[in-house]
Amino acid sequence: MRLKIEEVGKGLHPSEVVVQVQTAEGKPERLVVDRRSISDGTIDIGYPLRRDNGHYLIELPHETIGGSWRVWVSQDVVVGSELEGAA
Repeated sequence: MRLKIEEVGKGLHPSEVVVQVQTAEGKPERLVVDRRSISDGTIDIGYPLRRDNGHYLIELPHETIGGSWRVWVSQDVVVGSELEGAA
């Protein structure tokens, strides 16, 4: 399962990228990931921890700059065939 992201800057190391995740609350969260973990504008995430009214609670692969590991996102930014048709 993958999460749509937007690249917004360079990390401290040449192999790092700062990416932005749009949360369900409308507040973007930024985190640093390895450039190799990005594929077609997405990063790998685990299965959603919780679902509520078209939103998913997900655990990110790295801590955000603000210190969060888990964020609520809209289901339209999660890519994964196993979620199709899920409530």
